[in-house]
Amino acid sequence: MSDDARDPEPERADGGDGAAWRELVDAMRATERIVETCTPATAAMRAEGWRYLTRYFAGGALLCMELADPDWPELQRMVDTTCSWGIDNPDCIYLYSALRGDATYRIRGHPGSARHLDVQVSRGHFADAPHFGVITSVSREALEPTADGRFDLWIGREAPEAPNSSWLASEPDAAWLLVRQYFADWETERPADLVIERVGARYPPPPPDPRTIAARLGRLRRWLDAGARYFEGLARMSLELPANSIRFIDAREAGRGGLADLAYGLGNFRCAPQEAVILEVAPPPCAYWSFALGNGYWESLDWSRRQSSLNDHQARLDPDGVFRAVIAQGDPGVPNWLDPQGHGRGTLFGRYLAAQEVPQPSLTVVPLGELRSALPPDTPRITPEARSGRLRRRHRAALLRNRR
Repeated sequence: MSDDARDPEPERADGGDGAAWRELVDAMRATERIVETCTPATAAMRAEGWRYLTRYFAGGALLCMELADPDWPELQRMVDTTCSWGIDNPDCIYLYSALRGDATYRIRGHPGSARHLDVQVSRGHFADAPHFGVITSVSREALEPTADGRFDLWIGREAPEAPNSSWLASEPDAAWLLVRQYFADWETERPADLVIERVGARYPPPPPDPRTIAARLGRLRRWLDAGARYFEGLARMSLELPANSIRFIDAREAGRGGLADLAYGLGNFRCAPQEAVILEVAPPPCAYWSFALGNGYWESLDWSRRQSSLNDHQARLDPDGVFRAVIAQGDPGVPNWLDPQGHGRGTLFGRYLAAQEVPQPSLTVVPLGELRSALPPDTPRITPEARSGRLRRRHRAALLRNRR
């Protein structure tokens, strides 16, 4: 029984009459409100909003239309450098696949060398936010490796009788799978090489019928309605916090689909052209940490060609063990520059994975001309030529990581 047949959208006798498409187009028009009510209401912010809506639609088309078959599933990337939504982590590759709770699945392959790998089974769908949630998950460290360093992971209601394999328990309402890979060193760490299949699937799969297409179009319409409102609400919540502040909360409080054992930092920044915002925190002992900037649409800023994010491998700590990052409109010539890319106001995000404690960062606004005196005297100076070289390497590493 396919997940499409169980979709909460009422089935149509015939999806070929165009009704589902017309309803989808109406939902697309309704998303204009996200841009019409944006803050600040500048021409640049509105233009960026129109681009965001195309990306958000593209992400929904992938998840709701293409990666929607739980009988012949595929693990595919649901965000990348050209399609950002849901404040994706610049350090992460997200692989998505549809599932159903009464079937058994098998994931096989090499786990790669990313700093952290996690396989998560969830219920619901982003399109029906906030009605989705994690059922269970497993990290790479808990997977039983095979003799050649690969792994064989089964997902279902009952554990298989298979040697050198791992099992992830499922539930009747399981609906999708998410594989997260957190990268610290973009240049050397390698992505996993994974394939998923439903046990007992026979090939070739049948072509989609009109009812299936209508049900998927209905889900995509909800993606543009309930899903868009959910992320819109999270963005507004972050922007409405006190200016230049960030608050860390655990995954259970941050959202229903968060990574296990991850503390999320949600906040915002405000930075005028002649100002600099200094973020300071002594990072805790943990498996991974990072900070990144986003815009007012809950979209990560361009992180592959510009330095809008830094993780524990990329960042420089001062001798006192403190991470000091500078948000400034122009390059301030410091290693830990977080580039707001012309945004005077935006969202700010942090992540601590498996942290022994959760320190809260401070943000301080200083006049740009007084920035150097506000930083430790041994803070290095980065020339424009050195910055360009760093960004060139960053872009190349991001492209290669996401294409492998």
